[in-house]
Amino acid sequence: MIPSSAQRSSPLVFTEADLLLVQGAVRLSERDGPTILVSDDLHLALLVLAKAIRLNHVAIALEPSALEELLQELWSEHGGRGDDVGSPIEPHAVVAALLAADPRLVAQEELGAGHVAPTGPPIVVSMENGSVQFATIRRYAFAECAIATRLLDAASAEHAVGADGANLPSPSDLLERDGSEDQPSEVTRFIDHALTRKISVLTGGPGTGKTTAVATFLKLLGEHAQTVGRSFSVALCAPTAKAAVRMREAIDHSFGPLGLERFSEELLIAPGSGSIHRLLKIRPDASVSTTQLECDFIIVDEVSMLELTLLDQILRCGERGHIVLVGDPDQLVSVEVGAVLRDLVEAGTTNEGPIASLVTGLTTSHRGNRAIRALAAGINEGDLSAVMKAFLDFPLELHRSVDAAEELPRVIAHAADIRQAAIAGSFEAALELLQSSVVLCANREGPWSVAWWREQVRSATFPERGRNESAMLVGTPVMVLRNEQSPSKPIAERLSNGDVGVVCAAQDGREVFFLPSGPLARRRPVHAIDEAVPAWSFTIHKSQGSEYDRVIVSLSPSVNRILSRELLYTAITRAKTSVTVIGSDAVLRAAISRQVQRVSSLTERLIARSRPL
Repeated sequence: MIPSSAQRSSPLVFTEADLLLVQGAVRLSERDGPTILVSDDLHLALLVLAKAIRLNHVAIALEPSALEELLQELWSEHGGRGDDVGSPIEPHAVVAALLAADPRLVAQEELGAGHVAPTGPPIVVSMENGSVQFATIRRYAFAECAIATRLLDAASAEHAVGADGANLPSPSDLLERDGSEDQPSEVTRFIDHALTRKISVLTGGPGTGKTTAVATFLKLLGEHAQTVGRSFSVALCAPTAKAAVRMREAIDHSFGPLGLERFSEELLIAPGSGSIHRLLKIRPDASVSTTQLECDFIIVDEVSMLELTLLDQILRCGERGHIVLVGDPDQLVSVEVGAVLRDLVEAGTTNEGPIASLVTGLTTSHRGNRAIRALAAGINEGDLSAVMKAFLDFPLELHRSVDAAEELPRVIAHAADIRQAAIAGSFEAALELLQSSVVLCANREGPWSVAWWREQVRSATFPERGRNESAMLVGTPVMVLRNEQSPSKPIAERLSNGDVGVVCAAQDGREVFFLPSGPLARRRPVHAIDEAVPAWSFTIHKSQGSEYDRVIVSLSPSVNRILSRELLYTAITRAKTSVTVIGSDAVLRAAISRQVQRVSSLTERLIARSRPL
């Protein structure tokens, strides 16, 4: 293949990975025929698609203005490769090249047709009424089409049977129990959806009661099961093991001292509950599951973190039961491809939306902190004046700082308190302190980053420690970097990637005690932990699903491409009582002015297929 002139003139725009993806697609197309001639324009169009996928877009939109915007992003420093010049290609050239391509390489499909085959030409161009709409790789087009089919099927008919074909209770069976009729209308709507729709979606911001609604549903289901003498199988999962454990902890807390064990015979928790990969038995050497889940209900938390193809698999593998998708669409999107929860909400938030009958949005916050709610609202709206007003209106709860050094003494003092509790062997006190305050960083490296805070606090807290000594000294907060593989331990007792604890003095030597605090806190000898790093601070991404009393959000001294509205929103909504944001006005403005955009055609597929023929 001959590199295009644009590739030669802008070598920093594309990477070797982009080039390999294009070459692989062409070779795949040629496997049963002669060589395919690829023009410079087509080569560049394929490179644009390859880079868009590398940046976690599902597709490229081919409408001229949308494509122009994407091309400028891909050619800018914001696109990630440092060549801050305008795109040398016109949108019409990309579209024309794709439409004129060899049909063995690029296939065309109707967006509203409802069928994309799993095999065929590797590139798919979606059309609607003769107009080009999107281009993507076949794997993603197939996944989107399969997801759309299952969602539209769920929206069009009620399915009041479980995985074994037995009838499920009606919503009235649960809601007419003593006191249940007093549930908020949003919760009763959610319960109705969970029982009568094969797929339902529950959304809402922090404090709106998503977990409480799920716990209420399970409690009513368990009580009904006791009354009628039957049981229901339930899987609890999330994109990460840590998020799954946090969901189980929150549900157990809602159930009281016995937790879900209160209904141990009525609610049978699937043994594979945990991460979605674990539930679906997806091995590291295989990306596709062949598992068929035999569960009445599959509850998936933190769906904002879920990538496109994993959503396709959970819907396919769990099709015999009822799937409940739970999450906050304003949080950080998946670190992989797509922003599926945002797509689902967009297609279901109006009465005219094709999946409106599946989506329940919780809007009333039950947390008492008006300050954090006001700040979160300003961030979500991208309104800098509203953000600044929140800081002025709530000076006791919301703080600004323009230099991380201003907050350093307070963080060091907090670290010293944790160390003293750990040395005294009071692990509960150490964990409570650890839960009370956290530093969340936008960046891993550089000024005010995870690495910067780690070194500043480490050197002040352990001045006697040389650089070559163990990082696991008593008083050191640590974060686990690998899921614990221990089939003998229940999922709630295992360690998950992202779990945070503190090294404490114990009778048998140093042990790490992990959050949440309390008499049942998980503990491990230092030598039993395979991979961990000091956790005086960690990234905002690692904090998803966690809560702290006080959060210090450490952005950066200057504007950088990682800053976004979702990043800042996720960070400040980890706090229950107070927030400090470190960053200049320019940095804050940059963060709230940029909303992460992931191009996909899922919403458009749903809309196109729901239109009358």
